[in-house]
Amino acid sequence: QSLHALGARRIGVTSLPPIGCLPGAITLFGITSNECVARLNNDAITFNEKLNTTSRNLKNMLPGLNLVIFDIYQPLYDLVTKPSQHGFSAARKGCCGTGLIETSILCNRYSTGTCANASEYVFWDSFHPSEAANKVLADSLIAAGISLISNQTHFKI
Repeated sequence: QSLHALGARRIGVTSLPPIGCLPGAITLFGITSNECVARLNNDAITFNEKLNTTSRNLKNMLPGLNLVIFDIYQPLYDLVTKPSQHGFSAARKGCCGTGLIETSILCNRYSTGTCANASEYVFWDSFHPSEAANKVLADSLIAAGISLISNQTHFKI
């Protein structure tokens, strides 16, 4: 509402990803399982449902608002649960180090254990998608974002 009051009319917001499928989350909260942590994913799903409801309410309340929710949950979930269908060989661990807990400055091309080909990994480190995965994710979000940069509401892609 504050952004709308300042004149913003085209706003894009990203949903939460499947946080229970991040390698770091599985390592920390997966107990002995090597699968996505369902309770964390359920929290993300609940948040995303509330985000969508809030978005619909705001669009009804604020004239001229074009608010788009970029769904990152499903595309990343698909990459993690079916990596080979998208050209990836590894989704359970990141390219950097052990790939299970490292993140941020602990991950660089000089880190011990860093993989030789990050494009085969869904994750760069234990929390962030690789460049190759981000390309797949970005491509899946383009259609939703077109309405933010154009006056048209219907497109043929």
